[in-house]
Amino acid sequence: METLLDLSDDERSPIREGAGFWLRALARVIDTLLHFAIGMAAGMTAGILVAIGSAIQGVTADATFAKLSETTPVTFIASVIGSIAMHVLAEGLHGSTVGKRICGLTVISEDGTPATLLGALKRDIAYFFDALFFGVVAARKMAESPRRQRFGDVWGNTQVVRLSSLDAGARRSWVRFVLANAAGIAVDGVALFTGLVSNLL
Repeated sequence: METLLDLSDDERSPIREGAGFWLRALARVIDTLLHFAIGMAAGMTAGILVAIGSAIQGVTADATFAKLSETTPVTFIASVIGSIAMHVLAEGLHGSTVGKRICGLTVISEDGTPATLLGALKRDIAYFFDALFFGVVAARKMAESPRRQRFGDVWGNTQVVRLSSLDAGARRSWVRFVLANAAGIAVDGVALFTGLVSNLL
């Protein structure tokens, strides 16, 4: 007689239909635009502080502004870290980034339980591999996966599904969504601001 121990992971838990590639790509585009908006806000904040400091000292701020706008390895790394942090906190604490929520998507664990921070971290680190060749790597992996998982999802034991496919009791609250995304946006902003300020050191 076959027992649960003899079954594969997919046989132990029902396979939910995963969200398609293009809808997930749209959600990522929205989140990328949000990341850029956060970067602009961080840049404006740094610029205002530089202008105030220059006015107090009675010196021109042109040279400082020029340094502030430079793209360096530090600012690039800070941008990557900020973007990952925003996604990890939003997905790990709630399941949906702003982009995913707008598109009606959420991240869950393979067994149907809410996603974890570790699972979100793994899938978002692997995103940079999945995104190669404009997402072709992810699209091909999703096409052959029963759960439509990209490599990051397989590594993180996660799956992206439509929010409407979850029972009401399995969905995390709006309050949690707001708090999780606020935390992610704040960390992203701090990372970007720190990267910009590093240009002045």
